[in-house]
Amino acid sequence: MKFLHVTDTHLGYNQYGLEERGRDFFDVFNEAIDIAIENNVDFVLHTGDFFHTSRPTNQTILEGLDIIKRLNDRKIPMFCISGNHDRGSQVRDISPLSILEPFGLNIIDNKSIEYEGIQISGMKYISKAGIRHFGGIRSILEKLLEQGKNSSKHILMLHQEFYPFFPNSNLYMEKEIPEGFDYVGIGHYHVSQKPKKINDYTVVYPGSTEYTAYSEKENKTPKGVYLVEIQDNQFKPEFIELKKRRPFLFFEFEEQSFVEKIKDIKEEVEKSLSINKKPPVVVLKGSISEYSVKDLIEILQKEGLEPDNKQILYFNFLTSRVMADVDSTNLGMEMDEENIQAELKNLIGDDEAYDSIRHILDVLKGFESVDEMKKYIKEHGVEINL
Repeated sequence: MKFLHVTDTHLGYNQYGLEERGRDFFDVFNEAIDIAIENNVDFVLHTGDFFHTSRPTNQTILEGLDIIKRLNDRKIPMFCISGNHDRGSQVRDISPLSILEPFGLNIIDNKSIEYEGIQISGMKYISKAGIRHFGGIRSILEKLLEQGKNSSKHILMLHQEFYPFFPNSNLYMEKEIPEGFDYVGIGHYHVSQKPKKINDYTVVYPGSTEYTAYSEKENKTPKGVYLVEIQDNQFKPEFIELKKRRPFLFFEFEEQSFVEKIKDIKEEVEKSLSINKKPPVVVLKGSISEYSVKDLIEILQKEGLEPDNKQILYFNFLTSRVMADVDSTNLGMEMDEENIQAELKNLIGDDEAYDSIRHILDVLKGFESVDEMKKYIKEHGVEINL
């Protein structure tokens, strides 16, 4: 028996406000489905954040339906749990995944089912505030484990922040996940990991299929999915890299030698274009004192580098403004996500308030306009998944 494990596809995310980036997320999701079909898998696991937002556009929902239809045509079921991005409001709204359920998507939120002799259990994302309320997740998982006690093999699907992948988390796998599961597939952390044996179960993190926020750590690891074969009562995961993702090219620069750096950028862009059909996103990190980001973009344009969907899709600057004997203050177009979280937590000073605000920001950043954000806040008020 074989299955495909995919996670964090974030369908519908027009990163940088670009429709091309939204199409990228759909392209790699479809590539994952190609892999499932080519390998004639028995089923597909999706461990959360199928959609990027709990309020996807009609077009995004249609794209999700297309994914499910492709699998239905091959009689391949998909089992999915709700992640923090697509779980919906707990009070007034349901997960958008529910729209796909009548068309064949199997939602395994906080329940357990038997499929072809294998027990498949899932727990939807629970916020830190919710985890404090429940005193952890072990009691929930023990109930799921009990439901599959008569099955020879038991798969668990999670979308949670475990330590050490999330340094500020108080969730520890060894403590929270009871023995008795065989395969523990986890979403939420976007950097793929080599399968690891903990207690008696195999833990697998496929990572996201595309970048939602660039980080150097993530750039060093390929994007992909895990093809898992169950053989001789053992789960044997094989990582398969996705080839259709948008290339990201990273460069560090110094302001005084920025023009000289452009030669390296041109060479790498040409090299990327010779390998990939998609123009890359170019990420530039450095400190500036005399120039602004706008100035740097004008220099790049004068040197013949301009986002035009042919050579380069987008310039993403990670810059800090340097002033004499003063700590750097980030003035770039995008900060490293870990730095943002640390600064925000520092500013708020209260762990519970920080967790709630962070989740609200996660929800809001999935919208494509301020008007959509305002409408969502007006409809949900303080009841946004706290």
